[in-house]
Amino acid sequence: MKRIHCLLFLSISFLYAWNSSAQALPMHRYSVNKAYVIDLIALKPSFAFSSRKLRRDYTGFALRVRRSGDNAQADLSFDVNDVVSDNSTVTIAVAGTSGLVVNSTMTLASFRSGRTLNVSIWYDQSTNAYNGVQTTTSRQPLYSMGVAGASNQYPSLAFTGTSKHNVTVNQTLPILLGSGLRGSVMMLARILASTTNNNSFGHSDISDNNKRWSAHMNWPSDNNMYTDLGASSGGVRSFLNDATIGFNKYKQYTIVRNTDSKTVRVSGINRNNIINNLTPTSVTWSAGSNFGVGLTTGSLDASPFFQNGFTGNIPEFILFPEALTPGQYNLIELNQLSFWGAY
Repeated sequence: MKRIHCLLFLSISFLYAWNSSAQALPMHRYSVNKAYVIDLIALKPSFAFSSRKLRRDYTGFALRVRRSGDNAQADLSFDVNDVVSDNSTVTIAVAGTSGLVVNSTMTLASFRSGRTLNVSIWYDQSTNAYNGVQTTTSRQPLYSMGVAGASNQYPSLAFTGTSKHNVTVNQTLPILLGSGLRGSVMMLARILASTTNNNSFGHSDISDNNKRWSAHMNWPSDNNMYTDLGASSGGVRSFLNDATIGFNKYKQYTIVRNTDSKTVRVSGINRNNIINNLTPTSVTWSAGSNFGVGLTTGSLDASPFFQNGFTGNIPEFILFPEALTPGQYNLIELNQLSFWGAY
């Protein structure tokens, strides 16, 4: 009996020691990991994108993909395990030159049949239906099977920065963020090498580049990750995100902006937190502000910057309209880390 108690104590101690930040992760791992991730907390997201089902009551599709050769497009359903796989049923949405009948169904394996797939819609699994859309074919991310998860069992969107691959949520930032400022990103990403200036998600104001709610996941000159959540300055903006931390590995990222503070964590470890040292004002965005995933929309994408987008994989991206508490983001971190086999 003493040996059992000792082993239990060591196991509990390990769970706390694993997270070297000040905020310890909760220990009820099994129930958290098995839950639908956006059902874990009361605050509902502005939008939620993934290749797995995120909400128990969600009945829609995961994505719409366009296949090479004939430009047929199909909506992808989740399979019996609530993920997208070759066994998923797809519904033809656009026939292109394929001869397929709109609204007919088949398996994803039959539809892709060795073809390249690109994403035209990443469906929002929240109750808002704020879908991520890309109608410009050259900017549509690649949909890659068998590239994510602990044993590469799950699909992911693949982004090439020089092609400016992205999907865009056509909602203004005051709708997506609290006072156009407060918000939380909970995402999975694998960052790959980029030799050009790049930006990864969010928006920069077209009339004032200093107004940004965005991130550079890996800046090529210094391999740092920069977060500009409301402005391009304020406290320490960056931390080294090289091969020893997040480069070329699937990592979970928590990025939170509160009124006067921000939290940036990588797989449960604090990396760039600023407490009570940011300008506590709302941001007045220009009309037409929207939110890109894979590319910061607005001035960074336009003249005179012409920056490129994110290079790597993003299988899951969730935006909440307020700053999550440590108790809330700890629950989501555990779920995302466990499901995607990140570390």
